[in-house]
Amino acid sequence: MIDKKKADAIYRKSIQVLKTVQLPNGGCLATPPGARYPYVYPRDHAIIILGMISAGMMKEAKKGIDFVMKSELESGAFPQRLDKKGNDASYKPIQIDGTGLILYAYAEYVKATNDTKFAEKHWDRAKRAVHYIVENFYGEKQLIFTPNSIHEFPPTEEGLEIWANCTCHAALEKMYELGELLNHKHNEWKELAITVKEGIMRYMWNDRIGTFIKNVRIKESSSALVDTDASEYAVADYGVLPDDDPRVRSTVKDIEKDLWNKDLGGLCRYPKYEGRNNGGWGPWPHFTLMVARHFIRLSDKKRADKYMKWVIDHTYGNLIPEHLATKKEFEEYVTDFTQAGLLRKDRMIMIENVRKHPMFKKKGVAYVIIPLAWPHAEFIRTYNLYKEAFINGKKVKKKAVKKKAKKKVTKRKK
Repeated sequence: MIDKKKADAIYRKSIQVLKTVQLPNGGCLATPPGARYPYVYPRDHAIIILGMISAGMMKEAKKGIDFVMKSELESGAFPQRLDKKGNDASYKPIQIDGTGLILYAYAEYVKATNDTKFAEKHWDRAKRAVHYIVENFYGEKQLIFTPNSIHEFPPTEEGLEIWANCTCHAALEKMYELGELLNHKHNEWKELAITVKEGIMRYMWNDRIGTFIKNVRIKESSSALVDTDASEYAVADYGVLPDDDPRVRSTVKDIEKDLWNKDLGGLCRYPKYEGRNNGGWGPWPHFTLMVARHFIRLSDKKRADKYMKWVIDHTYGNLIPEHLATKKEFEEYVTDFTQAGLLRKDRMIMIENVRKHPMFKKKGVAYVIIPLAWPHAEFIRTYNLYKEAFINGKKVKKKAVKKKAKKKVTKRKK
């Protein structure tokens, strides 16, 4: 059982965090003003909007979409990151999953509000963004190419990456549905979504290991990256396959087996790569929450409770960190990055904040970047799903049973 009182408190705090990171112009910073990430990252921004929609914060969600739509590049893509005024402040290659997620959030907002006037206002921009995805279709493999995706690490992110393909597949489907609502017919978007799904099934499912794989690398470095990765759950989370599909179950089982952290619990993003881990290798709450949704959707309360309880137990002041690491793992990171000359000013601030955090001294646990808006948005989405499955739904069921029993008793008396 989870601590519902504590969960409710984290939920309220999460709403507060989302309000705090949103600027007056609608942009949502990755962290509160003055903290580690003073930028708007379209990927994070889109997930924050989805959290707002789940929480019923429709005015805030609308402002967020309005802000990001205006930042669209001539290509139709959204920049890798934006400054507070909405200007392109990218320092890494375009991330096509960010474009897919913005379209997904835009469509979900219109679905939740039926605000077709707002949908029409941004339709031309949204259409250009879809065309950007279409232009990056790699026909030979029936998949979408991305130079940079969720973990932002070229050796694992460039190519035909699973998270990017799942989010773009979802964007194509949602935009086709929105076009139908607005009487803008684009059957080719639905057809491409089907083709991308076929590509995922054909090239990203691996019979040998019985799971979906992280990436099919092409161009300068042809290879298949088969390491376990938490983002592989995007196959179900973004609707390519249902959660009860045996391939999804097998993939999640592999994620649990390989990525549940033996020291701290919780799910890591990926296996440990020496010298790769910014802030120390360890579990990430928002990936743990994403996979928790798998068990919620399967009505597996015991497993859902395990994941939810871990996140609830590893907040501090009801705030959720970007990720956690043991003191040992954190100090290994500091040593590696110091000797390699990679400690920028923002990383020095992060290191100082981790070391002075009470849990670092008391428990030897590094709370890295607390709070980060993304996991707070994921907590809102996941907890609402949890309540619908196990709390609200359970109450409705009990009432229905009692009502039915009462009718039977009355019938017997007659």
